[in-house]
Amino acid sequence: MKSSSSDRIILISDYGRSGQGWLSYMLCYILNARYIEPYSLIRGKDCSFSEYIIENTNGNIPGRKKTRYDLVVKTHNLPIREANFSGKVIFLTRDPRDVAVSALWWHKNGAKSAKWKNIKGKIFWTIATKIRIIDYVLTAKGWTSYYSSQGKNLPFHVKYEDLSAETKKTLLKILDYINVSAEYNIIDEAIEKFSFEKITGRKKGQEDKKNSEFRKGIVGDYKNYFSTLELKIFGLICGKTARKAGYKL
Repeated sequence: MKSSSSDRIILISDYGRSGQGWLSYMLCYILNARYIEPYSLIRGKDCSFSEYIIENTNGNIPGRKKTRYDLVVKTHNLPIREANFSGKVIFLTRDPRDVAVSALWWHKNGAKSAKWKNIKGKIFWTIATKIRIIDYVLTAKGWTSYYSSQGKNLPFHVKYEDLSAETKKTLLKILDYINVSAEYNIIDEAIEKFSFEKITGRKKGQEDKKNSEFRKGIVGDYKNYFSTLELKIFGLICGKTARKAGYKL
C-alpha cells in the first residue's frame, strides 16, 4: 500500500525558543530528509544561511540511503491545525522561564536590527526589553496559551531538557515513535555534527548575546536573570500549565 504525502512529513511544533532547529537538524541528518521552514511549505525555504547546516539537512547526503520521510518541517502554529500536513507530529517544550530569557535576547537583537522595518514593533520591543518584566509576562502568557491550546491529546511530547541531558536516548524514543530504525553510528554522527560546540565554536555556557539562535545552549539560564519578584509573577501566570508539562515553577 502506497503511503500518502502526509505520511512522509514530520512536523515539529513548539512555542519558540525551545531548540526546535537543533532537533530538526539532527533528525534531518539521521533520516536524510530535507528541513524547511513552515512559512511556505509548497515552495520551501532554506533553514539557515549557514552552508554547513544546509549541506547536512538538504535530504541528499552523499552515500546515504533515503528513508520513508522526505521532509522535516518546523512550525510555531498549533499542531492540531497543521496535522493535515503530517502523520507524525512532535511537540517540543522547554522550561518557560528559559524560553522567556531566550525570547528577551531575541527581541533585544530584533529591535536593534536595521533589517526590522516595522518601526512600531521596534519601539514596542525596545521598551519591553528595557522593562524586562513586560517581555517576561508576554512570554508567560503566550507559552501558557500555546500549551493549553493543545487539549488533552498532545502529540508526541519531547522536553528540551531531556534532549539536552540525554540526547541519544531521546532521539531513539523519537525514532521509535516515527517507526524508523537507524544505525547507532548515524545517530552519533548527527549529535556530533550539530553539537553546540560544532555549530558555534563555543562551549555550552559561553554566551554570545548577538547570536539569537545559539546564544548559550544551557538549561536553567533563567537563574542568572530572574529576580525573586519576576519568578513569582511568572509562576502565577503559567505555573499551573507548566506543571502539566512537567516543569515545577
